[in-house]
Amino acid sequence: MKAKQEANQYDKIVKENIESIIPALMDSVLGFKVVESVVIKEKLQQTKEKEADALRIITDPNGQKFILHLEFQVDDYPKMVYRMIDYWGLLKSKYQLSVRQYVIFIGSGQPKMKNILSEDGNYFQFQLINITQFDYLRFIVSNNPEEIILAILSDFGKEKPENALNQIINRLEEIITDQRTFQKYLRQLRVLSKLRKLDLKFDDMIQNMAKYIDAENDYLYIRGQQKEQEKFVSYLLNEASRTLEQIADIAGVSVEFVRQINQKLISQK
Repeated sequence: MKAKQEANQYDKIVKENIESIIPALMDSVLGFKVVESVVIKEKLQQTKEKEADALRIITDPNGQKFILHLEFQVDDYPKMVYRMIDYWGLLKSKYQLSVRQYVIFIGSGQPKMKNILSEDGNYFQFQLINITQFDYLRFIVSNNPEEIILAILSDFGKEKPENALNQIINRLEEIITDQRTFQKYLRQLRVLSKLRKLDLKFDDMIQNMAKYIDAENDYLYIRGQQKEQEKFVSYLLNEASRTLEQIADIAGVSVEFVRQINQKLISQK
């Protein structure tokens, strides 16, 4: 369940930022020039509805058109090749254009999923790109915050992870003047940092930088408040002399919050 929730967090970040990062991916990662890019908004209909991460009709400098299909993958899905074949057939049938397919792997480690299928006299291949193969400086020099946060997933080379993380945060601060927007990208960066096992370093770094703390909206501040509330509620529950409603009223939290803490305490006994 926890792994699924985390995967949903990564997926949410990709979907929030996808419009901004695709131009940079096409130029600096996929390596082709674009004259025109038209978003394909329709969902693909089959026996069930399919929604790709990103679909574009691309026109290159020679006037040639093709379909660009991108999928962002956190887990090393062994049957990815069959999913991509499915998409290829639907796209080819609907648009009658050449289809270029890329899976951008943003998970940890080296993906082992098959990207080629050669069976029964048929041959199929999609391009598998591991974002960790790219130098983090390629993203950090951008003026686009959505691209900058991708640096956390890329190759730090000989740079210490904490130094690279500090550079990423400083770069975000350089280009973002609005505090709420800055906090938004810090939250996204923190979620992505889990993929590199840098979330604890990130927390330590931010907690030592008072200028990054927004007492009303910062997730670290809120998380600290919640921990204090949990301790207080746990103390009241251990006294075993009050109802859940009375404890909720004393602690200034919801009854459901008290109930969840109570269930956690019971499971730990």
